[in-house]
Amino acid sequence: MSLIDRYVAEVGRHLPAGERADIEAEIRSTLEDTVEERGKPASDETVSEVLQQFGDPELLAQKYSQTKNYLIGTHWYVIYMESLKHVLITALPISFLAIFFVKFAEADKNFIGVTLQAAGQTLNIWVYIVFWMTVTFVILERLGIKPGEMEHLGVDPVESGIRKTRAWTPDQLPPLPKPRQISVGEAVTDILMSLFGIGFVALSTSFLRVQGGDGNIPLLHPRLWDFWLPLFFIIAGLTLVHEMFKLKIGNWTPALTITNVILSLVSIGYLLALVFTQEVVNPEFLAALEGGGVTPEMQISASWSVGITAAIIIGIYVWNIVNSIVMARRLPK
Repeated sequence: MSLIDRYVAEVGRHLPAGERADIEAEIRSTLEDTVEERGKPASDETVSEVLQQFGDPELLAQKYSQTKNYLIGTHWYVIYMESLKHVLITALPISFLAIFFVKFAEADKNFIGVTLQAAGQTLNIWVYIVFWMTVTFVILERLGIKPGEMEHLGVDPVESGIRKTRAWTPDQLPPLPKPRQISVGEAVTDILMSLFGIGFVALSTSFLRVQGGDGNIPLLHPRLWDFWLPLFFIIAGLTLVHEMFKLKIGNWTPALTITNVILSLVSIGYLLALVFTQEVVNPEFLAALEGGGVTPEMQISASWSVGITAAIIIGIYVWNIVNSIVMARRLPK
């Protein structure tokens, strides 16, 4: 019954997670009953005739599903929600802490006022993240790109949510999907976070500047360009490539696990060395913000902001190492 398995799996791929199990069981039962009613041996030819009668699995899924999809369809909705959750859980605490300590250095040490300001700016960041992630997934949906077809990114000729311009035959059924330990949503989230990190550092060196006596003063210390920032972009680029392999492979294979552990340990070592040996925030930037000299309180606050951000990121790397090793041991041989 391989054809039935493939057909049911293809129907399920277009269903919301909450409805998938029940609808798949119902369709499987109906298909098997229909094949038995034919009174013939359950050959591939008989099954193919029945599947042809049932029609395109994507259209069948739309008929069975009770969920109405408007902006983001069933191809991407579950992945969209999972990616949004991961990004917000990771990015918002780091953003809040970084903003809090910068504001605390600038303000009159009013803890409640600074906390409210940091919360307000973090809310703005949340709105931007939701907006741009939604735009990204809406574009993927409108282009017809499907998460299960990343390797050829074909355009799906679905219009108005249900109509297709091509006939469907059972020969078009894809093979049964391989079980994934790394969900598409998780992999996409990690790719987005890598791009966010690269983009943030690039913006910090190019656009996060203030006007001072010597012209535009960058947020990050210029001496970091001698070694530390080029090394960051190399590590971040390798990490981004690794995240793309995670999306493609989908399981914690030995090679993927080993490279993940190596890259994570290198990143942890880089962050520790950077925080303990380098002045990350440009003191001239802080002085220009204050409109005068750099006070010891400003330096301490900036150091705490950098240190806490690095500690959170290191914690994420440690969890990533442990999780990948545990999942690799669970991978069927």
